[in-house]
Amino acid sequence: MVAIDSSHDIAAPGETAHTGQIVLFAFLGAALLAAASVVLNANDGNGWRVAAEMAGRFSLLLFVAALIVEPLARLIPTKLLQAVGRERGNLTLGFAAASAVALACVAAPSNLGGEAMSAPAMAYCALTALILVVMLFSGHPATIRYLGAPAWRALQRIATSYFWLVFTLAGLEHLVGPHLPDSWYGFSLLLLTAALLLRFADSFVAHWRHRDVAGKVA
Repeated sequence: MVAIDSSHDIAAPGETAHTGQIVLFAFLGAALLAAASVVLNANDGNGWRVAAEMAGRFSLLLFVAALIVEPLARLIPTKLLQAVGRERGNLTLGFAAASAVALACVAAPSNLGGEAMSAPAMAYCALTALILVVMLFSGHPATIRYLGAPAWRALQRIATSYFWLVFTLAGLEHLVGPHLPDSWYGFSLLLLTAALLLRFADSFVAHWRHRDVAGKVA
């Protein structure tokens, strides 16, 4: 997981002028997708399941965006990409907002329709909610001051690695097991793999530049 949790890639948390807009866009986007899914699939009883899936897919796009914006800005240091790279923290908050909508859709049938939630679903919701809290907690600017950089960085790594594994395993499970044709899962695995390779390339280039500078100094 070196490419996921590379320490030089993790910047201190903070807000930008676009924090509210990005988080609002993420929340409303996930909520609208979920609402449309519930309405369009109300007759077959799969509305909430499809809603959770659609919101989850939207959150994956935000997650990948948060993973790649900073490495991409360093590898291709244009003004546009550097400006986008500064929004990594806001994209992470947007991902958390969209994920909260997806979790609400998973829990909705048991809370609104009286359906019993399975034990695996309850465990997934509880663990994912806990990791989201960790992600939000580590995203607050005061966290690094009170916990220190090593502990703060560990929280970031745990949350990032958890969601990368969840999305990857979900895609693999669908492709390997019995399933209906759905190109999304193959596409999502390609996105996650590409993000990992991009972060690996960023780590490699940073290491190579550091060695080059050290060699010149010596």
